[in-house]
Amino acid sequence: MSTFTHIRTAARAVEATKVYGSGDTAVIALDEVTVDLPTGRFTAIMGPSGSGKSTLLHCLAGLDRVTKGQTLLGVVDLGALSDKELTLLRRTRIGFVFQAFNLVPTLTAGDRPS
Repeated sequence: MSTFTHIRTAARAVEATKVYGSGDTAVIALDEVTVDLPTGRFTAIMGPSGSGKSTLLHCLAGLDRVTKGQTLLGVVDLGALSDKELTLLRRTRIGFVFQAFNLVPTLTAGDRPS
């Protein structure tokens, strides 16, 4: 008798396309990317500068929307959520470390805004 282990998907992109701009100035940042990121594993996304790594991560985290295709967090279709629903989802289910830390330059890590 064989055993089958079901691997859950933490995030998924299905034919995800992201285009910035339009017409002659359009830039295709993602071109029909399909990827599954399984739960409980580390995944490295590597490639040269400008290859779409950050765009893919932004779309998978709900920080940006794909132009075409689908992005899912678990079984939740991010494209079907309103902006408010996306905000609540990010607040409760996503942790994101930005390349530019977006810190308030006048505060230290121990300071709290008044």
